[in-house]
Amino acid sequence: MIDKKILEEVYILRKYKSGNWILDDIYVKEEQISKLSKSLADGPWYIHLWQTGKDEIKIIFKNRIFEIKYSDKSTWEEAIKYGLSIGIPKEQLDFPIN
Repeated sequence: MIDKKILEEVYILRKYKSGNWILDDIYVKEEQISKLSKSLADGPWYIHLWQTGKDEIKIIFKNRIFEIKYSDKSTWEEAIKYGLSIGIPKEQLDFPIN
C-alpha cells in the first residue's frame, strides 16, 4: 500500500499467514473500494473482496477494479488478462473465496 491510512478505515477481522502470503480478512464499505484501489502500490498484486454466500467478487488492482462472478469463469477473463499484464503469475489469479 502506498497510503496505509485506508487500513485505519476498514475493519480488520483477522490477520494470518498462508504459505508466503500475509492475508487480512476485512469488512469494507462499498464507497471505500475505489480508495483501496488508489491506495495500492504499483506491483504485481491485487485485493479481492466478496461476501460469504455471494457469487460476486470485486478484483482490485492499482487503479483498476473488475467485477466477476465466481461461478462463471468467463467473467474472469479480463481480470486475469490484466493481472498477467502486470506480472502476476496465472496460478495466483484464482480468486479463492474459502
